[in-house]
Amino acid sequence: MGGAKKRSLSQIEKQQRLQDQKSSQQGRSSKTKTFERSFGGIELPSVSDKDLSRELAKMRAITPYALAVKYNIKLSIAKDWLGVLEKRGMLQRIVSSSSLQVYKFSGEA
Repeated sequence: MGGAKKRSLSQIEKQQRLQDQKSSQQGRSSKTKTFERSFGGIELPSVSDKDLSRELAKMRAITPYALAVKYNIKLSIAKDWLGVLEKRGMLQRIVSSSSLQVYKFSGEA
């Protein structure tokens, strides 16, 4: 039956103080994140069209997950971004299902 030993009040207070100090230090360093442009309320990382097209041309299959991991953005933002790029003509949708979309690079728009 066992389980973890209960911590004393002084241990809990000490842990809370340490967490508060860490969060205040992280608050200062998180101000360095900047986003250059937004599209319909979606904040996209600052990537020029030439850099983006060069990176997309290197990828064999472009999926929302691959884009989200590469640019450290949310999956929903990556899906919207791919939709915008498809409308511009930079990407062509190859396979689409309810849970996965696969694109290929079709050239610069």
